Amino acid sequence: MIARIKLDFKSEVEAKRTFSAIAPDNDPLPSGLEIECSVSHHSMIIVIRSERSVDSLGATLEDIMSAIDLSMRTSKSADNKEC
Repeated sequence: MIARIKLDFKSEVEAKRTFSAIAPDNDPLPSGLEIECSVSHHSMIIVIRSERSVDSLGATLEDIMSAIDLSMRTSKSADNKEC
């Protein structure tokens, strides 16, 4: 199975910041799971290849999206405190 996610951000800086925040979570991966992340302009592209169960793929997607959500909320909070 292959899942592709494309997330558009307000800026390339925000996309890169989020990418950097979630990158450490992608290593090491369980056997049968491969995750590729990249940033292009203001978009982050995530490709997940899984030889595991659909439930495992769903859990992986949920983990990635939770990490992205936390990164974005943390960045927004930090940005607000700088004012």
